[in-house]
Amino acid sequence: MVRTPENPDRVRLAPADWGGLCSLALASLTLAGATLYKVHEVAQTNRERLAAVDAELAGLKQSVSLLQSDVRVIARRPFP
Repeated sequence: MVRTPENPDRVRLAPADWGGLCSLALASLTLAGATLYKVHEVAQTNRERLAAVDAELAGLKQSVSLLQSDVRVIARRPFP
């Protein structure tokens, strides 16, 4: 930073300071982008896991309904 000749209490950024600020902004944006990508990747993985769990639960629900119908048939039979 350099002091302004009009008012010594004020400072302005030198060209090198602007480069540093731009580098800092670029690094911050890169970090934010990488974080958002990682969050997206984790969310996608969780969606895939939930889809697999939903498919498994659908199969289990079908099995339970078959077992319930079998139990009803067995319960209706007269005992010897």
